[in-house]
Amino acid sequence: MPLRKFFCCAGLLILLSCSPEKPAELKTQKPQEAAAKGVSGEAETHAIVSDSSYSLSITPAQAYRGSTLSLIQIGFNLSDAKIEWLVNGNPVISEFPSQFKAAETKKGDTVQAKAMLKDREILSGIVKVKNTLPVISKVKIMPETFKAGDTLYVDVTGSDIDGDEVAILYEWTKNGEPAGKEKQIGVPIKRGDKISVKITPFDGEGYGKPFILNSEIRNLPPVIIEDKNSLKPHFDGNNFSYQVKAIDPDNDTLTYSLKTAPSGMTIEKTTGLIQWTVPQDFKGKVSVTFIVNDGHGGEALQSFAFELTTTR
Repeated sequence: MPLRKFFCCAGLLILLSCSPEKPAELKTQKPQEAAAKGVSGEAETHAIVSDSSYSLSITPAQAYRGSTLSLIQIGFNLSDAKIEWLVNGNPVISEFPSQFKAAETKKGDTVQAKAMLKDREILSGIVKVKNTLPVISKVKIMPETFKAGDTLYVDVTGSDIDGDEVAILYEWTKNGEPAGKEKQIGVPIKRGDKISVKITPFDGEGYGKPFILNSEIRNLPPVIIEDKNSLKPHFDGNNFSYQVKAIDPDNDTLTYSLKTAPSGMTIEKTTGLIQWTVPQDFKGKVSVTFIVNDGHGGEALQSFAFELTTTR
């Protein structure tokens, strides 16, 4: 009988030690797990809303004068916020809250945006206005009508939105060979030469987009020499003569002809000597126009007039 009571007490102790209730574990439950289960409403709200869920950024990240900057927001609507643009940390007025035109800024300025909500302010990153490269605004090879004795040069204008002084760099070539680095070409040219010039603007910090002009030298017309001291008409009272002088830049063989002249006047085709036996008792004004031709489409024309009286 005493042995039976002992086994009953031992069995009762074993059953009590195997009870499924574990109230002590509730005291060690992690706050994050309780919030996830809805035990604490405050903890649940804090887990869902955090500052890292809001952001404001400016695009494009590379800004220049003349750029239009826009905002990209995350976690809120721009319409729900008061937007303020800052230039060098100072508020400025923008026509559209979500955009900012950098035309009124200058190189080196910093631009930032601020969004103000009911319970917080959100700042964007800072964008710095960079140097804008210069551009070629006008360019052409001069003179437009090339003639003997002329020198080719470039009429060019550069502009810079930052107000920087623009220098122009020149690179000439003739038939593929270097021909100078100045405003004007540095070598003689003739018919058939292929000319190219590369013009590059530079604002002291960066080189703008180069501009290349190509041209082929066409036939150069002959040039009539005018020398009033040595080239004078000759008249002996009966016969008139005048020697036309001309040169050709392309060394073409020249021919001479009369366009308008009094009856009987002639010009030697290869030498340019004008001769005229003046009619008897002639008195009055004479007009003459002659042409010099190079055989390649080039012509030079000149007119002169004189008065004379025969002595016969």
